[in-house]
Amino acid sequence: MFLLKTAFFCSAFTVLALSNTTASAASQRIDEARYILYLPADLQPNVKYPLVVALSPSADAESLLRVWQAPSERYKWIVLASKEFRNGTGREVLSYLASLIREITAAYPVDTKRIVTTGISGGGMGAHAMALFYPDLISAVIPNTGMIHRNHISSRRSEYPRGKIAVFLASPTDFRYQEMKGDREFLESLEWQTLWIEFAGGHTFAPEDVYLSAAEWLKGQWERSQ
Repeated sequence: MFLLKTAFFCSAFTVLALSNTTASAASQRIDEARYILYLPADLQPNVKYPLVVALSPSADAESLLRVWQAPSERYKWIVLASKEFRNGTGREVLSYLASLIREITAAYPVDTKRIVTTGISGGGMGAHAMALFYPDLISAVIPNTGMIHRNHISSRRSEYPRGKIAVFLASPTDFRYQEMKGDREFLESLEWQTLWIEFAGGHTFAPEDVYLSAAEWLKGQWERSQ
C-alpha cells in the first residue's frame, strides 16, 4: 500500500504540472518497486493519451520499455511496464494490474477508451488474459510471439469479449506461429479487428519498425471509430 501511495503522490504532481504549463517538455520515468511508468515528452495539458500496459515472461520491465520507447515518443502513448508479471503468476497479479491501471488512469492524463495490453511470449498470453478478464478496461491487445491460453479458448469461449482490436506480431520461425494464426481466427470470429505483421528472427521481440507500424495502424483504427 505504501508503494501505491507513493505512486499517487508522484501522479498528482505530474497532473498539476501538466495543468499549469503549456506542455511537459521532457519525458518522465517513474520507477517503482512493482512497475515503471513512462510518460513521453511534450504531453499537452487537458489532453488524454493512450496507455500501453506491457508484460514480460520474466518481469523484465526494462526490455519492454526499450521496444516501446520509440512508439511512445512518436505517438505520445504512456507506457506502464510491469516488474511483477512473469510466467506462472496467477490471477492475483492480473487483479493487481487491473487495480493499478484504474489508479494510473485516475491520476494521469490517460484516455480510458484507449488502453492496450501487450507482451512477448508469456507476456503476450498475459496481455490476452487481461482483455478476457477485464474487458471494461482493455480495448486492444498487441501480442509479440505470444498466444492465448488454450483453456481460455476451450472453456471460456462464451465469456470472451467481442469487437475489440488485436495486432499480432508474429515470426514464421517462432514455435507459437501456428497457435497465433488460430488466435487470429478465433478473435475475428468474435468480430475483433485484427492486423497481422510478420518479422524474421523467431521467438524474440519484433524490430522497432514493426512496433511503429502496429502503433500507426491501431491509431488509425481508433480515429476511424470516433
